[in-house]
Amino acid sequence: MHPSIFRIILSLTRFPVSLAVTFTAFTALVLSSVELTPESFISIAGIFLLASGASAFNQYQEWPYDEKMERTRKRPLPSRRITTAEALRYSMFFILGGMMILLYYAPPVVFILGFINLIWYNGIYTYLKRKTAFAVVPGALTGAIPIFMGWSAGGGSLLDPEAIFLAFFLFIWQMPHFWMLTLKYGHEYRKAGFPALSDFFSEFQIKTIVMVWMSASSGASIMLVYFKILHLPALGYAIIGMNILLLLLMAWQLFMARVMRYRLIFIAANLFLMIVMISLIVDRLITT
Repeated sequence: MHPSIFRIILSLTRFPVSLAVTFTAFTALVLSSVELTPESFISIAGIFLLASGASAFNQYQEWPYDEKMERTRKRPLPSRRITTAEALRYSMFFILGGMMILLYYAPPVVFILGFINLIWYNGIYTYLKRKTAFAVVPGALTGAIPIFMGWSAGGGSLLDPEAIFLAFFLFIWQMPHFWMLTLKYGHEYRKAGFPALSDFFSEFQIKTIVMVWMSASSGASIMLVYFKILHLPALGYAIIGMNILLLLLMAWQLFMARVMRYRLIFIAANLFLMIVMISLIVDRLITT
C-alpha cells in the first residue's frame, strides 16, 4: 500500500479514536474472561474493524459539513485526497469485515451489539447532530456499548453489575470531552449548520457544565473500588491522586487561566481514561 493511501485510511478511520474504543472493549474482555483465548483477540480485531468502518462511513456522511469547518476541512474527503466512492468502499470493507468476524468468532450478543452500535452512531446520532445541540447525550451510548461487547466476548453477562457500571463510567467520561469541543469550536459548528451548546448557554455556563461532568466522571472512577472492579489498594490510591490532579488542572484551565490550553485538557482527559483502563487490566491480571 502506498504510504499516502495508508495515511488517508488512518485519517478516514480516525485511527486513534477507533483504537481507544477497542482498548476499552479489550479492558472489559480481560475483566470478564476466565482466560484469554485466540477467539477473544479475534473478536477484539472485529470490534476494531467495525469502529474504524463506522468512523469512515461517518466522514462519508458528513464531508459537506466537514468542508465548512477549519477543524475538519483537512480530512481526506473535504481536502479531496479521496473520492466519495473510494471512502464508501473503504468504510464498507471495514464494516463488513468487522461484522463477519464478530458473526463467526464472537458470541451472538456481540454481533448484535455491534450492529446496534453501528445503527445508533451512523443513523440516529449522526442525524440528531443536525437537529439538536444535545445529541451528545444519546450519542455517548456509542462509547459505552463497546464495554458490553468486550464483556460479552469474554463470557460475561450484560446484566453483570461490573459491566453496567463500567459502561456508565465510559458514558459519563465522554460528556466533558463533547462539551469542551463545543466550547472551542462552537462558532465552527454554527458556521457548518450544526446546533451548538453556545446557542443556549454562555461561555461561563458551558465551562461550569464541563466541570460538573468532569467531577462526575472523577467520582465514577473512584467508585470502581466500591463496585469491586478494582481491588488493589495501591491502584485505588493512585486513581484518587490522579483525580485530584485532574480536577485541579480542569478548574485552573476553565476558570483561572488567562488563555485556555485546550490541547492540554484533552490530553489530560484522554490520559486519565487510559490510566484507569490500564489499572483495571493490571489489577485483574495480578489478583486472579
